[in-house]
Amino acid sequence: MSATDPGGASPFSRRVAAFLVGEALSAIGSWATIIAVWVYAAYQYDASAGDVALFGLAFVLPGIVLGPVAGLVVDRIGPRSTLAAAKVVGVAASLALLRAHDFRTLALLSAFHGASMAFSLPALQSMPPRLVAEKHLARTNALVSLTDEVAIVLGPAAGAGAIALFGFQGAFVFDALTYALGLAILPLVHLRPAAAPAEGDEATPPAGLRAALAGWRLIARTGILRRTVTCTFAVHLLYGMALLCEPLYVRDVLGSSEGVFAALQSAFGVFLVAGGLIAARLGDRIASFGWVVLGVGASGVTAIVYLGTPWLVVAFLGVALWGVATAVISGPSRTLLQRSSPERTHGRVLAADLMAGSTAELAGVGLAGGLVSLFGVPWSILGAGTAVILAALALAAGDRRDRAPAAPSWSAETDGQLVA
Repeated sequence: MSATDPGGASPFSRRVAAFLVGEALSAIGSWATIIAVWVYAAYQYDASAGDVALFGLAFVLPGIVLGPVAGLVVDRIGPRSTLAAAKVVGVAASLALLRAHDFRTLALLSAFHGASMAFSLPALQSMPPRLVAEKHLARTNALVSLTDEVAIVLGPAAGAGAIALFGFQGAFVFDALTYALGLAILPLVHLRPAAAPAEGDEATPPAGLRAALAGWRLIARTGILRRTVTCTFAVHLLYGMALLCEPLYVRDVLGSSEGVFAALQSAFGVFLVAGGLIAARLGDRIASFGWVVLGVGASGVTAIVYLGTPWLVVAFLGVALWGVATAVISGPSRTLLQRSSPERTHGRVLAADLMAGSTAELAGVGLAGGLVSLFGVPWSILGAGTAVILAALALAAGDRRDRAPAAPSWSAETDGQLVA
């Protein structure tokens, strides 16, 4: 490839680096909005538990309901155009929140943010194969994941700063500005054309339910895709359980204050970013299913260490290691999904992966509610973490079995010789 070919770009070229910085700022703005509604507005409007649950559903459900449609749109009109349209929706969604004067309205309007993310995330994750050279793919995916990981650390701080200066609605203005900045940077992004379709395939996927579900069908019949998406489901099930368990664990098991809860979240975020930087540095060396499934098993172990013991020091160790394990999964798993599927299906495959993660988080919250009420936090996490560890071992065994050469078989027709 020539130096001017966008397909030969490096993630550290000026255009790509500016794009990644813009995406990190957009993610920080989105986290600022989540914090503004979830924490500050909930207190200001004295929101009930049902209202807060409605807010969570408004953010998550669009990704589940719209996932197949979003993936099809990415594959039909291209990831850059889809990302641009999603950012326009994001600006409008942020400004619409300024008009809300009660928590329930804020929660319902947050569905537009959820819809924006349902389209922007698969679009963003579909871009690296057409944005950089193949040798830089794993590192670029790790850097794309790092934009979200940095936002988990800096987003709450940015939201708190905007709220301190302008009230909780200041976070919505900040979010709108970061969406607009990302939209302004998008023209810098040059994507090479999608690879030519295989013989008999459509150059542009047709509209319709069958085309929208093509990503799921491809995952179902392709072992490495199926196992990778199963990894996503397993770890996000744990995340969903932790969402409910963490505050209860700090209050009831550790007997500590909200400050300890915040410190544990900060530790997770800092080590998540550190793990993301390591993943970006190692690039292709960890872009394999072995590393992904190792991260899944490690997530099960570290979740148990974090939420399964009554000792604060052990909890900090567990949550820090959980952050590192999470970073090992994120970028490498997307590299596997991209390399194991046709380029013209990337939007639908990655949207399906995101849909699996969102569904698992919702299921994890519900599962935790039932288990914790019966067994308490430590025993519930011990059971869930053990199940994830066993799932990781089964997935690793299945991967080894699929990769093993076919065993020789005995054939009488070959005069007693072994044939493969």
